[in-house]
Amino acid sequence: MDDSENTPRSCDVVIIGAGVGGLVAAALLARAGLEVCVLEVESKPGGYLAGFKRKGFVFDTAVHWLNQCGPHGMVRRIFDSIGHDAPQTPPMNRIRRYCGDGFDYLLTDNPDDLLDALINDFPEDRDGLLDFFATARNLGEAFASISTTMRSGHTMTIGEKLRSLWRATLAGRSFMRVAGVPTEKGLRRFFHGPILDRMWRTESRLIACLMPVAWAYTGDFQRPAVGGSQRIPAWLADVCREAGAEISCGCRADQIVLEGDRASAVRFKRSADRGVADEIRCRHVIAACDAETIYRRLLPAGTISRRYGRKMDQAEVFDSAVSIFLGLSSDATDLGIGEELVQVTREDIPRHDHHSSDPEKAEINLLLPSISDSTLAPPGKTTAILYTSARIGANDCWKTEPNLTRGEAYYEFKQRYADVIIERVERTLGVDLRSQLEVCEVATPVTYGRYTGNKGGAIMGYRPTRSNMWARLASRTTPVRNVLVGGQWAEIGGGLPAAVRAGANAAAIVLRAELPDAFADLRDVMDGHPAG
Repeated sequence: MDDSENTPRSCDVVIIGAGVGGLVAAALLARAGLEVCVLEVESKPGGYLAGFKRKGFVFDTAVHWLNQCGPHGMVRRIFDSIGHDAPQTPPMNRIRRYCGDGFDYLLTDNPDDLLDALINDFPEDRDGLLDFFATARNLGEAFASISTTMRSGHTMTIGEKLRSLWRATLAGRSFMRVAGVPTEKGLRRFFHGPILDRMWRTESRLIACLMPVAWAYTGDFQRPAVGGSQRIPAWLADVCREAGAEISCGCRADQIVLEGDRASAVRFKRSADRGVADEIRCRHVIAACDAETIYRRLLPAGTISRRYGRKMDQAEVFDSAVSIFLGLSSDATDLGIGEELVQVTREDIPRHDHHSSDPEKAEINLLLPSISDSTLAPPGKTTAILYTSARIGANDCWKTEPNLTRGEAYYEFKQRYADVIIERVERTLGVDLRSQLEVCEVATPVTYGRYTGNKGGAIMGYRPTRSNMWARLASRTTPVRNVLVGGQWAEIGGGLPAAVRAGANAAAIVLRAELPDAFADLRDVMDGHPAG
């Protein structure tokens, strides 16, 4: 839907990007009474959560499970403050299944069942397993305890900053023990036996091994609402429009115009008008897009220092992915797989090969969303998603032509890649997929780069590594006083909670300057008080 013809000439706040972060900011600001315009380059809002449909099958393009969306979660608090009709996200019972040649383990909402199974199979590592699971439990409790510490220091008094720092310091001890620790080194703290050759074969950081167990202990795994995760941006967009915000799709922001040390307008081009340039005057800009776009395309050259630019170039960001979206002709229950994410790995290759973008070696994740939400597939049929970690520069840039132009070689290669992935899943899990195919759509890092604008098609922003934290790359503010970052790149980590937190903080900073009473209401919600 291209609704760019309604773009206003001026408003209070221009938001660049209609992903979840941008939409959260827009909803909060519009409901408070500010005039808001959201510019979105794609034909509909949603960003990574936009999703798509093929032949009656509904596919989620990013979210496979959710955190902080439960009754006491930070995301739920923000959503409930926006509107009490927010999509409901039920808890997951079956969470993750670890599969390989000769092993098959299931993590549920009772992690001690997995602990008992591993102790039974690896009695020599009993003490290490008890320590590992205890560490994960402590980590989960620490994360839960700081779910109220979500507000930016830019909206705090000195006393609030000190209290927030104290809470974060106490809770952060568990996190700092494992943040940035390589997997092999970290696991040697706990194990010395053959368990190292089976479990956690693919993770590059110890924290990634621990967090699924940590969230399971605290009950912080939720599945998307009925209709898929795309229900979230669709709901947010409806709230924005009802509150008077304008969402202009098919509009590409090209420049943030400065007057002195402040932004005064955003220039953009409408795809419907074949790139005709236009401009919106505004008092605030929230850039809910990636850092490269903000600092190297939207803002004038010289806005950031060369030193900061080098930090950006050296930062560790999340990989991109290959996602294979399948519509199957049989019922999901016939495949013997539940709502859990199934992780397929190999034991006979080094850890780093699981992230080599080689389809014969890559870690594979399988999910059947229609097993818990029958609306995602026609009656008696199944929606399946397979995805692997991948980089945009691998495989000769996915056999693209110069400037990542997609030609015949690209389309042939990505289909061969998908065929190998599907065959490996069939062999490991003993299921038949290919004879049931009604839909097979393949997204590569090139695809993700085209649709999201993220550098390298990254699926999230900055990785939670020590070097990234010390570099202080993630920031909600920019060198321009009234230009804020409102998406995942404002946070270390990524995911839906990071996007919601970033959007809410950007809105809070604007409201503090424009509408103090509305800011006070949002402040209370962000600090853990019930929505009014």
